[in-house]
Amino acid sequence: MICKIKHGQDFQGCLDYITGKYDKDKKAKVIMHSEGIPLLDNKTVAQIFEAYATKGSNNIREPVGHYAYSFHKKDGNRATDELIRKIVREHLVLMGIKNTEFIMTRHYDTDHDHAHLMCSMVDRDGHVISTAYEKERNARICKYLTKKYGLYISAGKMNVNRDKLRGREKQKYQFYDKVMRCKAQSADWQQFDKALRAEGLKLRFHYNNVNGKLMGIVFTDGKYTFSGKQLDNELKLSALTEKFGDLKQITHDNVHDWYEDYRQQFHYINDRQGCKAIDHAYPDFDKLFPNGKLPSGGYTSTDDLLSHLLLEYQTDFQAEHENSKDSKTSFVGLELLYDLLLMPYAQPLSIGGGGGGNNRGWRDLDDDDKEKYRFRFQFSHFNKPTFKRKR
Repeated sequence: MICKIKHGQDFQGCLDYITGKYDKDKKAKVIMHSEGIPLLDNKTVAQIFEAYATKGSNNIREPVGHYAYSFHKKDGNRATDELIRKIVREHLVLMGIKNTEFIMTRHYDTDHDHAHLMCSMVDRDGHVISTAYEKERNARICKYLTKKYGLYISAGKMNVNRDKLRGREKQKYQFYDKVMRCKAQSADWQQFDKALRAEGLKLRFHYNNVNGKLMGIVFTDGKYTFSGKQLDNELKLSALTEKFGDLKQITHDNVHDWYEDYRQQFHYINDRQGCKAIDHAYPDFDKLFPNGKLPSGGYTSTDDLLSHLLLEYQTDFQAEHENSKDSKTSFVGLELLYDLLLMPYAQPLSIGGGGGGNNRGWRDLDDDDKEKYRFRFQFSHFNKPTFKRKR
């Protein structure tokens, strides 16, 4: 059993819908109403609701509560009027909807049982009924009642009839299907990003330009945009991180492995004095970041990073990010995120800079080896470069 909740201003419009006034195919019938609501014509009943909604000194903008209850078609034989009334009454109490006027109808125009309840969001004493955390409370209560009354528990979004969806809701499920498919066939973030692009979607990370924190994830096709949380809990950043890995930890491990191997390559081609100079300038990675601790600072904003890139790279990355209105956060693509997450590692990464001879007290790699062993972001450590001693 699920319940969809909407709020509005028009009692008669809502009443006309739930009673099927203009759609006889619904075969709507009233199965429950409060004592203060007589079964008269819709106009009169709506006026009674409006009178209740004006009680007290409230300035509520949407006094109409519309609760649509849907039961799985496999519950068809059990979903009697009596059971529906019992479940709905309990749902209302648990939602804190008490001491108010309501009317409920049942529709018969689909292959699953469903009922609609309209109520006043102002109770009989003139107090406004709270809607705080309504969505979260409703989901939790529906799950509880479904289990309590032994109703069928659906497999979730996979059972939703896509053909009946319209507008943004239809797009949402199309996104869900595509992203879930990409997730299933991918082993890491890079594969996931590539699979999404093949589906016509782009992956964007919500990046905090002030402290470098990753705040979430969104998917877009250029016209529609949905956060992972909006699509499904399995597509939130935390859930995807559980499968593909923590991006900051992946970055840290990449830099650690490359840095230590690069230092080792320098040691191979230098004498003892040169090695001492290298160790002084570039100490052991674990001394820079003791106990595997990730950097707590050193991150930069997207705009600052782009301003230091060559013009050709700025142009490429402009399409990979979008700032919030206050520029405190940005939505960035995976490749741009690499560079942002690497900023705290400026000192370790600088070991590969320069070229040819130097006056730093050690021998550099030649240009070919510098290119061969330059830092490359690897999502799989199985593909990390192997450094061998030159002969």
